[in-house]
Amino acid sequence: MLADYPLKYLALHWPNIRSMGWAAIRNATPITRPGTLPELPVHHSMHVPALNNELLDQYVAWTGAPANRYRTEMPAHFCSHWAMPMLAKLGSLAPYNLLSLLNQGLRMQIHKPLIRDEAIALRGSLMDVSDDGDKVRIHTRVQASNPKGELAIVIDSYSTVPRAKPAGKSKPAKREEYEFNTAGSWDAEEEDGLAFAMLTGDFNPIHTIKAVGKRTRFKSCILHGFGQLARTWEVLHNAAYSVADLDVRWIKPLPLPNAGMQVQTSTMKDSEGYTQLRLAAADGTLHMVGRFK
Repeated sequence: MLADYPLKYLALHWPNIRSMGWAAIRNATPITRPGTLPELPVHHSMHVPALNNELLDQYVAWTGAPANRYRTEMPAHFCSHWAMPMLAKLGSLAPYNLLSLLNQGLRMQIHKPLIRDEAIALRGSLMDVSDDGDKVRIHTRVQASNPKGELAIVIDSYSTVPRAKPAGKSKPAKREEYEFNTAGSWDAEEEDGLAFAMLTGDFNPIHTIKAVGKRTRFKSCILHGFGQLARTWEVLHNAAYSVADLDVRWIKPLPLPNAGMQVQTSTMKDSEGYTQLRLAAADGTLHMVGRFK
């Protein structure tokens, strides 16, 4: 799989590798991680140079989008590359072991597209950190603007750090029932974890190293949540849906390989005008749920 993408991509990912690696190492032990939580919210700014077009083209091809869809624009879900250093920096401010951090959900609001060959200005905020004893919940926000200072994308990312074995599963809240149709499907291949890493710079071993994956209860690597989102997003576009506001939660890891992933949308919108969304495996297991409009 490394041979499928030029090794020069690793140099393009150096800011991601450095920031995520440093955050993980620094917060791994009580000696080096922050001793206390700073007063919230905490804000940081970051400049992201124009992204490499070859890398963008390869990423677009991996997601399943036609090449002409992003000739001048960048896919919003490529935040998996350009937002990660900021998210790592913000997460490292919390005094917890980030090696066990789990992505729980994401909301993305798109005000205007980010354009190829233009730099991105980021403003990141650590919004909230709460500890209920069983787990720590971390809410970070990244706002991306174009060189004119115009707000383009707002990302609210939600993650957790397990603290102790939960006493028991809470009863899920009752939800309004919807009927769903299948908008399209995609296949999660065995090497997709490593492919996504080579295209975004997130080399978490649980996604990329088979020996690590085999030691988990899934007995394989699992696909990054942002990878699930990217593939699902492009299926929606292929089915003539547009996405300007999306809110999803990852509810079950996706083991690799996993053929026939079904992208399902509700037949009716909710009271706020959102279409319900879910990603289901061939056996009906739900891996990602949410809504968009």
